[in-house]
Amino acid sequence: MKKAFLLCNLFFLIFAGQKINCQGLENFNNYKGTAGHYHNGTFIGQDGSTWTYKQCRNDRPINSPSPCLGKARDTLARVCSGTILNGCGLLSFDYKQAYSTAVNLDVYVNNVRICNVTSPGGSNDTANIHNSGPIPVHIPGNFVIEFVQADSTGSGQVTIDNVEWTCDTALQEPTNYPTDLIATPGYFKVTLNWKDATGGQVPTAYLVEGSDSDDIQAPVDGVPVADDPNLGDGNAVLNVLPGVQTCLFTGLLSNTTYYFAIYPYTNSGTLIDYKTDKTAPAVNATTSDGTIIFHHDFNDFTLSPMISQSVLGPGQVWKIDSSHGTSSSACAGMNGRDVSTFFANEDWLITPAMNFNNYSNETLSFMSAYDYTGDLLMVKISNDYDGSGDPNDFNWTDLPATWSSGGFLWTYSGDINVSGTNGDAVYIGFIYTSDTINAPTWKLDDILVTGTLNVGIGSVNYSDNFTISPNPAHGMVKIAFNKSRDREIRIMNIIGGCVYQETTGLMVQKIDLTNFSTGVYFVEITDRLTLNISVRKIILL
Repeated sequence: MKKAFLLCNLFFLIFAGQKINCQGLENFNNYKGTAGHYHNGTFIGQDGSTWTYKQCRNDRPINSPSPCLGKARDTLARVCSGTILNGCGLLSFDYKQAYSTAVNLDVYVNNVRICNVTSPGGSNDTANIHNSGPIPVHIPGNFVIEFVQADSTGSGQVTIDNVEWTCDTALQEPTNYPTDLIATPGYFKVTLNWKDATGGQVPTAYLVEGSDSDDIQAPVDGVPVADDPNLGDGNAVLNVLPGVQTCLFTGLLSNTTYYFAIYPYTNSGTLIDYKTDKTAPAVNATTSDGTIIFHHDFNDFTLSPMISQSVLGPGQVWKIDSSHGTSSSACAGMNGRDVSTFFANEDWLITPAMNFNNYSNETLSFMSAYDYTGDLLMVKISNDYDGSGDPNDFNWTDLPATWSSGGFLWTYSGDINVSGTNGDAVYIGFIYTSDTINAPTWKLDDILVTGTLNVGIGSVNYSDNFTISPNPAHGMVKIAFNKSRDREIRIMNIIGGCVYQETTGLMVQKIDLTNFSTGVYFVEITDRLTLNISVRKIILL
C-alpha cells in the first residue's frame, strides 16, 4: 500500500496497517461517467442507495470505471452516497492524483468533515495509488458519505475508488475532558489550544463554545449544535475533531474579554452524547487593544493604494485576479510567464506609507497562495523608501512569514512582528522573482497591519486634517476636510472588511450610515496625490 498523505485525526494512526472487515463496499461499477468531459449524474451503488456525482469524468481510473473529480469547476466537484443504514464505524478508500496538481480532498459523513487527504503533487505521483487507511468515524444510524474538492482553484483532479466501511453502534459518553486548555489573545482574535482527552472512551469530536459574557451553557444530549464561528455577534460554537487540538475565533472587538468552554462528545445526530458532568475546561482572554493601520483585500478590484514597481521583466506585473481570492473574491496575482514562455522578473507590490510613530506593537499578516515551481515570495520592510523609486536603491529588512506550500492552497502568514521599525513613512513590500526556467504564480490577499494607538494620539492629525461629526453617530455623518483634493474614503469594520467606499474631491462629504450595524468602525482616508493614509475611529449607536 502506498504511503497516504493524510491530514486527519492523530488517533487515526493507531489503526495503521489494519484491514477493515468490510460490511459495506462501493467500487463504482455502476458509475456512468465518460472520459474527456465532466458530467453530473446519478447511479445505484452496491449498497442500493442512489449515489450522486458532480463535475466528474472517467479519466485516470483506478479500476475502471471510477470517478475523477474535476479541478477549478464552476461547482465544487463531489461524489455523494445516498442514505446508508446501520452506522459507519471505520471508513477507507483508495485515491490517486490524476494529473500534476496535488490532491486536496475533504471527506464528510453526515455533513461533518472527518478528514482531508492530500498527495505530494508533481508528475511523478500520478501513477501512485494511495489509501486513506482506516478512518475512525463511529457514527451510528443512517449516514451519508461525501467526497468534495477542498477548494475551487487549487485542489487537483483526484480519482477515488474502493470505498469500504464497517457498521457501528452508539458509543458511550467520553471518559474524560481534554486538558491544558489555553486561550491566546491577539488583535481582533483569540486562539484556543488543548490536549486531547484520553481514557477508555475517547471523543468523536469536541464542541467549543465562546461568548462575550461569562454565561456559557452546557450542551444537551441528543441535540447536535451546528458550527457558528462568528463570535463577533456575542456567541459562537465550533465542532472540532480530535487531533486538531486548536481553533481560532476572529472578527472580535479590541480590548474585550471573551469566555470559552469545551465539551467532548461521542456519536452524532439524536444519539450525540456530551460529557457534561463535573466541570468542563473553561478559560477567558482579553483581546489586544488594536487599531487597523492598513488593510487591503483587493475586493475593490484595484491594487491601489498599493504601489506596483516592476524592476525587471518584459511586461509581467502584479495584477488583479478577480475571482480566486480567499473567499472566491478578488486578490493580487503575479506570474513571470507569457503562455509557455518564462521570463526573468523582479516585481514589487508595496503598501502605501504608514506612520508607525503613532503606534506600538505593530503586526503584519496576510494570505498567500501559489503553484508551479520557482522562488518563494519575499516580504520586507523599509522606513527610508521614497514611495516611487527603484526599491533596491533603499534599505529593506527581511521579514519572516509562513508561505503557501503550493497547489494554490491559501495559507496564513502568521502574526509578523514589525514593531522594530519606526518612522512616519514605513513601507512593506512583497517581492516576486522568476527566471527563464521557473516562473511560479503567486497570489496575495487580506494584507493587514495593526497596532496599539499610542496614548494621546487619538486627536492628532496623521497625514490629513479632517473631522467626523457627530461621533458617536447614528444615521447621517459629516466628514469635513481642511482643503479640497481627491481622496478615497473607506469605512472598515473591526476585522478590516470594507463596508463603504467612495472617492470625493469635496471639502465636506455626507455619508448615510443608517443601515449599518452598531459597533466600532474605522474611517480611512487615502490622499490620491500623496497616497498617505489617515484613520479615525467612529462609533455607531
